[in-house]
Amino acid sequence: MPIPDRTILEALYNDLADAVVVTDRAGVILSANPAASILFGFELAFPVGQPFSVLLHRVSEAQGISAGSGSVHYTRADGSRFAGRTRAIAVGGEAEAEGRLIRIISTADRPELPDQELPDMASSSRAVDTALDVIAEGIAIYDKDERLLLCNRAYRALLGPVGERLRIGMPVAEIALDIASGEGMAPAPSGSPEAKAWVRRQIDLFRRADGKAEIFSYNNGRWLRAENTLTADGNTVAIRVDVTDLKRIEMALERQRQDYATLVETIPDLITRLAPDLTYTFVNQRFAALIGLSQDEVVGRRCRDFIAKDDPLAEILFGLTPEAPATTREQRRRTAGGDDVWILWSNLAVFEGKELSEYVTVGRDITEMKQQQMRIAEQSFELQRKNEALGQFTSSVSHDLKAPMRQISMFADMIADDIAANDLGNVADYASKLREKSRRLIQLVDSLLDYARIADRIFSPQRVALRDVVEDALGNLQSHIEESGARVTVEDLPDVIGDAELLKRLFQNIIGNAIKYRRAGVTPELTVNGWREGGLVHIAFPDNGVGIDPRHADRIFDIFQRLHRNEDIYPGTGVGLSLARRIAESHGGTIVLDPDYRTGARFIVSLPSA
Repeated sequence: MPIPDRTILEALYNDLADAVVVTDRAGVILSANPAASILFGFELAFPVGQPFSVLLHRVSEAQGISAGSGSVHYTRADGSRFAGRTRAIAVGGEAEAEGRLIRIISTADRPELPDQELPDMASSSRAVDTALDVIAEGIAIYDKDERLLLCNRAYRALLGPVGERLRIGMPVAEIALDIASGEGMAPAPSGSPEAKAWVRRQIDLFRRADGKAEIFSYNNGRWLRAENTLTADGNTVAIRVDVTDLKRIEMALERQRQDYATLVETIPDLITRLAPDLTYTFVNQRFAALIGLSQDEVVGRRCRDFIAKDDPLAEILFGLTPEAPATTREQRRRTAGGDDVWILWSNLAVFEGKELSEYVTVGRDITEMKQQQMRIAEQSFELQRKNEALGQFTSSVSHDLKAPMRQISMFADMIADDIAANDLGNVADYASKLREKSRRLIQLVDSLLDYARIADRIFSPQRVALRDVVEDALGNLQSHIEESGARVTVEDLPDVIGDAELLKRLFQNIIGNAIKYRRAGVTPELTVNGWREGGLVHIAFPDNGVGIDPRHADRIFDIFQRLHRNEDIYPGTGVGLSLARRIAESHGGTIVLDPDYRTGARFIVSLPSA
C-alpha cells in the first residue's frame, strides 16, 4: 500500500482545525499551531516562552487542565473571553523537566457558555486518533530530542515484540537497541556485525529525515519501506510500510528479466528490437558480433546505418499491419569477418490495438542448410547430366562394340565354310583378320573400363604444381616424342587444386593427341602455357597438327568418336578426349577446343586455382 499524502500527517499539527499548544511540565509555552494563533488572536507572534497562564481567564483553572479533558475559560489577545473544551496529553519521561503537555483546544466560539452547554469539542481529537489507528501504514512522531511523541497501531505491529514495549518518551537510540535484540527486526543474529550495521543504517536514515524513502530487509525475509520527514517545529514524522509483497513481485520480475536476458544471449539466434522509427532499442550479442560492433555501439542508432542500400528491411517492416503483423525472408549477407552467411529472418510488428509499439526481428543462421540445398541441387543436376550422358554412352558403346563383333562372327563363319569345303587356301588370312578384330574388341573393352574407372573416381583435392604434372606426362610419352621428333615447350604454369594422377592422365592424352595427329612431313610442335583468371587457372595446348574442324568441337569429346577412320595412320579407340573431359569435369573444370585457332588444334583446360 502506498504511503499516504504528507498533508494527512501535517494535519496532526499544522493543519488541524483545533488549536494545539505544547508546554513543558512547568507550564512554559514551547510551540503552538496556526489554529492556536488564530483562536487567541496572536496572528503576528504567539507568546512562546511565556507561561501558559497568560492564555487563561482565571489562573486558578488548574493551569488549563494538566491531564485528561475538561472545559477551560481563556482570554484572547484583545481581552475577549471564550470557553474551550481542552484535552491535555502528557508525554515524555518520568522527570518533570523531561515532560511535555500537548493541549488540544476546541471551541464553538461562544463566550461565557456554561460547561454543561458546551458541545463535545474533543470529538475531532478523538477522530484524529482513530484515523491514525486505522491507517495501514506505520506512523510515529518524534520530538526534536528524538523521543517518541505518538505512534499508531500499525507502527507497533511492524516492530513486532519491540512494538509492544514502546512507550511515549522512549528515545530512538533505545528503540534501536531493542530492535537489535533477538526479538528485534534486524535480519541478522543479535550482536553480529551485520545486525549492528543494520541498526546504524536505521538511525542514520532517521536522523537524515529528508523525506526520501528507502527499502530494506528485516526479520523473516520481509521488506520495509522507511520515510522520515522533519517538520517545521523540529519534530520528525516516521512512516513505515511493509512492502514485502511488492518486493517479491519486483524480485520475481527481475528473475524473469535475468532469465530472459540469459536466454536471449545463449540461444544461437540473432535478436533485435526496434522502435517504430527503426531505432534499435535492443540487440543481443550475436547480432552485434555479426556486424562487428558492441551492443552499446548499436543501440540508439537506426537500422539503416548497418544494412546495405538495397536491403529491403525497412520496407518490409513498414509493410507490417495489425492484420498481417509477421513475415519471414531469407537473406545472404557478409559478416564483419568477411564470411558469407545465409540468415532466415522472422520479422514481427507488435501492436497495442491499432497503435504500433515496436518491431522484433529474429534471425537464424541457415548457412549449412543452404549449402546442403545447393549441394543437393548440384548433385541433382549432375545426376541428370550423367543419366543423359549414360543414354548417349550406351547407344555409342552398343554401336562401336557390335562392329568388331560382327566382323569376328563373319570371319569365323567363312573359316568354318572353307574347312567344310576342304578349301583351306584362305583360312590363314581369315584367321589373321579374326585375331585383328579380336584385338580391336579387347582394346575397346579396355578403353571402356578405363573410362568407367576414371569417370567414377573420387579424387582427393590438394595443391598441385602443374609443371610437375606436365613433366611426368612428358616422361610417359618420351618414346613417342623421340620417334616423332616433337618439340614441346612448357612455360610457367600456376598451381591448381586437384588430383595429380588424374591431371597427369588428362595432360598425357592431350599431348599424345598433338603428337599423333601431326601433319605429314612437318615436325610436331606443342606449347603448354597457363594463366589465372578469377578463381580459375586456364591451361592452353596449341599445336601445329592437322587441326579440327570447329563444327566438330563438341562431338570430339563423345566416347568412341573418331574424325580420322584410318587406323593405320591414326590408331586409337576414340576414348582419349572423352577421358580428358571427364577428368576436367570431376575437378569442377572444363576442356574446350578453341574454334578460332587455325594453325592446328588448341585445347584449353580450366581448373580451380590454388
